[in-house]
Amino acid sequence: MPVETRPARVFVSYAHDSPQHRRMVLRFCTLLLKLGVDVRVDEWDTDLRRDWFLWMIDQFRNADFVIVVASPRYRAAGDGTGAPEAHRGVQTESAVLRDFLYLDRATWTRKILPVILPGRSVHEIPLYLQPHCASHYHLPKINAAGAKELVRVLRRPPGPPAAGAPTPAREWRPRRPAVSTLPRGVPSFTGRSGEVDQLTARIVIAGDRDAAAVHVVNGMPGVGKTAFAVHVAQKVAERFPDGQLFLELHGHSPAREPVTPDTALRSLLLTIGVTERGIPSTLDDRARMWRDRLAGRKLLLVLDDAADHDQVRPLLPGTPGCQVVITSRRRLPGLEDAQPLPLSVLPTDHAVTMFLRLANRSAADHERHRIFELVRLCGHLPLAIALVAGRLRSHPSWDVPYLTEQLVSAPDRLAEMRADDLSVTTAFELSYGELPDDVARLFRRLARHPGADFDLYAAAALSGRDLDTTQRLIETLYLNHLVEEPAPGRYRLHDLVRHYAGGLDPDEDVVADRLLDYYLHVATEAARLVPHHGRPFEPPAGVAPAHTPPIATETDARRWLARERLNLNACVDHATGRAHVRHTVGIAAALHSYLTQRGHWDDALAIHNVATLAAERGHDLPGLAVSLRNLAAVQLLVDDYPSALVTATRAQRLHLRLEDRRGEADTLALLGAVRYAMGDYPAATADLTRALTLAAEVGDRFIEATARFRLGVVQHLTESYSASSLNLVRAFTTFLSLGSSQGQADALSYLGLLQGMTGDYSPALRCLTKAIALFAAVGDRRGEADALYRMGTLLRAIGEYREAHSTQVRAHTLFVELGSYQGQARTLRGLAMTRYLAGDRTPADHAAAADTLERALELCGKIGDKLCEAGAYNDLGVLAHLSGRWREATASLVRSLALCEEIGDPAGTVEALNNLGRLAWDCPEAGDAYSYHERALRQAREIGAFIAEGRALEGMGRCLLRDSYGGNGRAYLREALEVYERLGIPDAQDVKAKLAELERD
Repeated sequence: MPVETRPARVFVSYAHDSPQHRRMVLRFCTLLLKLGVDVRVDEWDTDLRRDWFLWMIDQFRNADFVIVVASPRYRAAGDGTGAPEAHRGVQTESAVLRDFLYLDRATWTRKILPVILPGRSVHEIPLYLQPHCASHYHLPKINAAGAKELVRVLRRPPGPPAAGAPTPAREWRPRRPAVSTLPRGVPSFTGRSGEVDQLTARIVIAGDRDAAAVHVVNGMPGVGKTAFAVHVAQKVAERFPDGQLFLELHGHSPAREPVTPDTALRSLLLTIGVTERGIPSTLDDRARMWRDRLAGRKLLLVLDDAADHDQVRPLLPGTPGCQVVITSRRRLPGLEDAQPLPLSVLPTDHAVTMFLRLANRSAADHERHRIFELVRLCGHLPLAIALVAGRLRSHPSWDVPYLTEQLVSAPDRLAEMRADDLSVTTAFELSYGELPDDVARLFRRLARHPGADFDLYAAAALSGRDLDTTQRLIETLYLNHLVEEPAPGRYRLHDLVRHYAGGLDPDEDVVADRLLDYYLHVATEAARLVPHHGRPFEPPAGVAPAHTPPIATETDARRWLARERLNLNACVDHATGRAHVRHTVGIAAALHSYLTQRGHWDDALAIHNVATLAAERGHDLPGLAVSLRNLAAVQLLVDDYPSALVTATRAQRLHLRLEDRRGEADTLALLGAVRYAMGDYPAATADLTRALTLAAEVGDRFIEATARFRLGVVQHLTESYSASSLNLVRAFTTFLSLGSSQGQADALSYLGLLQGMTGDYSPALRCLTKAIALFAAVGDRRGEADALYRMGTLLRAIGEYREAHSTQVRAHTLFVELGSYQGQARTLRGLAMTRYLAGDRTPADHAAAADTLERALELCGKIGDKLCEAGAYNDLGVLAHLSGRWREATASLVRSLALCEEIGDPAGTVEALNNLGRLAWDCPEAGDAYSYHERALRQAREIGAFIAEGRALEGMGRCLLRDSYGGNGRAYLREALEVYERLGIPDAQDVKAKLAELERD
């Protein structure tokens, strides 16, 4: 009798690239089912997936075959290049499948079948499958003939591998582009073979078990923990194809606070490719994202100089395949699962070998006992040995006995040492004591630099010498290993060296003043060249530096500010601690435009808060007014409207008290922007009108143009499009005459929005295209994002859905990176409606769009943006109407109308009324359609909203025709047609067709 066989069980894994792709996959699954294959797919098992993860694992294990449907999103999920918050299901599904493949390649290579559906490509198969599952099935058509070969294979469940079939090596892993931030290894690394073998063996064993192992290398300062960890990490690097990361935690760094866990996680996430604004704000969320991003990876993390277990615990991935090596002065007993590896000082023979190698000397027999004495005086400490050997190497006339005598005769050096720093301090003091006076002076002064590194010009400011002399002094320090050069022209002091130098007799305070004067002057000069809003920069007080870097162009300025940003931030903090109000306020003000344009809003908030406090304590009222004004501008950028209102109001009152009419005008212009962002249009109009008057009185055309531009924005929102257009054009003309690219970009962007709303599409597209280019040129990422959003809205209005979608995606990405909730909410609205209108408008499409709009509403609520909230409810109403959900549509549109009337938004009111009229046409329960359109017509004509006027006329005409008022109905339709044709919008075709139909009847 023939053996009865069961149908082959097949699980189909795919990504929801698009509604069309999803339908194609389901048609493919249905075809296989009809051809006798037992097909399992998530869409058909919805009721069974109460625990989705367990359901998925069960499907994989019980399937005879797993079909992977190739597509761009599946490739991105499989390769780990997709956004972490996107397509989480398919990312998890692909990661689990990848793990099964790696654990048992012989079985899963035969079980996994990549399939390419019509219109897809072999390049859309995930990389981890391409080297293993070279066989794939390409279906030219989804029919029985096209699937014949595939079905034949599926009816033959996979058996055991053929005898003698080669099995890939256990250690092999697919390679993805690796990130490696390990420092360069120490060429003179000597000895420690036992400890190296021990740690290497632990890492190898843990790797074979896919364990998430943690290794703690502990020991005294200067014992060589970092060099040892890097040496081992480089030795085992090939076992971690996804990267080897190195992070300094500064747990015991002088003059520096230990790196906090959230800051460390931010650095790690940036290193593996997460954008600045994609990083969560809380420690727990950052830790979760860190663990999620490392899932399925084989990565080695070296955490150097940990302070305690609380600092490192949130940084531990805890995922199979990832291992961590921690170095610390402490043993970290709080890390229960960690494997400790204590390092002691070098054995004598290893210490001698290290010394001779670094000194580039050979040991004569009669000198050997002296060398033993020398390394003993160094405490067998690698750092001390390296410094002493360096001195011998740089003095060819010296010999070992002479150098040893120098150490022995040092006056009470050992007695002055404390605890763990004994031998390191001896080595530092020995090197310092032999420095020429001018070199030693610079060495002491370098310790007073507040930043992490410095260039030649900053060193010259500290030394008080010319550039050539300063270069010679630094070179001497570099040769003595007292200064490092991590990059060409950039120098730094090792943390322990900085600690030692800082403990020496301090120089006079004028040295620190000279450095702060240098940074204030150069930052001010750079700020002049960076496009900015606000008053011209006045020459700072203080002594101008003798030598400054060449900064002649905007590009030079941006590059210098980018290199020195962290140093300038450190100078603000340092100057505050020394009660140097002038430097604190001046440097913060100089950095303002650069930080706000480049999206470094957290830095800007921090330094302006510090500057504000410093000015208050120092009773510097003008400085306080400027700092408050800049702080309010950043608070507005980050959508913190209540704080921005309070801060800007304080600044305005201070300028009034100081009788600074120019400053008052500038701050009133900012206050008007804050008020209209909060929906208080009457107050915004009053502030901006007053700012215009003051700016004209003091003759400041820049502030006048800024206030006029913002007044045009408010007029667009509340009064008349014609008045708004006039002010925007006048503002643009003034900015053009002043040569302000920033101002031109702002005016063009909003003018394009206004022209688009009135149906003037061609000029609107030209304005927005020019604005986007100008914003990109000046580096204003927020302005660029706004202009892109407006361009996307305009393209959707004229039916260019694909281009609209790509433009809105660009805008949304920028807003996410900038952390702007308002911008994200607006672009989410645009994306929701564009995707729905461009798709098949299925129930699934409606659900996806509604979910996106709900996310936008949530963001609006966070920042109290009622204007955007009203727009989101309007979109929800339109979406529900298109989907035939009348009750939902009515509720959302009524809510939108109420909000628009509450905040005084006539444009939004007209749009909501017209949408209610259209809804009432289909659903009488929503109200009287004619009345809605009639109200919309009156308000549209008041504000000059021509598109809305045309739609109101069309709606009224259709209502009258339906109610048998043919003559009046035709008249309204003709008026609507006239408006549409004048504006050149597609709606004209429908109205023309309706009128032609009426003529035939």
